[in-house]
Amino acid sequence: MRASRVLFSSLSGKTALFEEVARDVKSHNPDSVVIGADCNPDCPGATQVEHFITMPRLDKLLDKDLVQFCIENEITHVLPTRDGELNFWATRRNLLTNIGVTPWVSGESFIKSCEDKIDFFQKWKDSAIPTIPTFNKIKSSMANNWVVKERKGSASQKIGLNLSAERAVKISKDLIDPIFQPFISGKEFSAETWVSHANQCHGVLLRWRDKVVNGESHHSTVFRNSAWEAKLRKVFEHQGGARGHCLAQVLVDSNGGLHLIEINPRLGGASPLAFRAGLHSVEWHLLEEVNQFNPANQPPVFTSGLYLKKEGGKVSFGP
Repeated sequence: MRASRVLFSSLSGKTALFEEVARDVKSHNPDSVVIGADCNPDCPGATQVEHFITMPRLDKLLDKDLVQFCIENEITHVLPTRDGELNFWATRRNLLTNIGVTPWVSGESFIKSCEDKIDFFQKWKDSAIPTIPTFNKIKSSMANNWVVKERKGSASQKIGLNLSAERAVKISKDLIDPIFQPFISGKEFSAETWVSHANQCHGVLLRWRDKVVNGESHHSTVFRNSAWEAKLRKVFEHQGGARGHCLAQVLVDSNGGLHLIEINPRLGGASPLAFRAGLHSVEWHLLEEVNQFNPANQPPVFTSGLYLKKEGGKVSFGP
């Protein structure tokens, strides 16, 4: 197996995630290297990872310069870690493949559907776990309390929760392209998986979002529920086009009903926990590429009860 040089883009402060990815890459070949990259040379992770390079801003990067950057740094794979860059890498898949670089990213249409909350609702409303109804105009007769947020972008940014219809409409005037959803009270969990070239999930790991800060889990605990895992497998495979590491956010209401909030076709802030618990998505990518990945022979066994905590900028695992 040849050694890989994996570009971990948008490093920022994701050092715990970087370390788990590096462990997966080296388990495939000890001579492989993971390179953290960020357009900010002073980003928090720059001095905390073994290999770091400064990368040009993607919105300023011409295709010919991207090719030169990858060749000069001998990059073999790209692992995007930020929503805003997924489409960039997806649209350059053929360009990169032609120079021997594999971007680990879902298809363009899948990414765009996940980014657009109206489109996401329409395409997943009939999936095994239905999406929360989403509208560009409020339907006051449907619910008494509402959520309002931007149609695109992170759901945690500029969001109004549990609002009257009147209040939701008022807040929406400060947004660029607002959408409205009925407010549903409940507890949230994340589901993470790895999707093969054949659009098949390999393992579905569930974890409670015990403490959330700015949309990211700062305390998360792995648990098992075989019925929910089966439903999530169908959710991830529902549209086709998913590829590699994906995660979904799901809400459980007071009656035990499940409501699909969103799918993020990338690694998440608490994904280091998924790696620790046995979801080795990066290693599976590499094994699949050399035809040595057989799902029947490599069923993942996830560690229930394992948790992640982020406090004071440090990540710890237990028990």
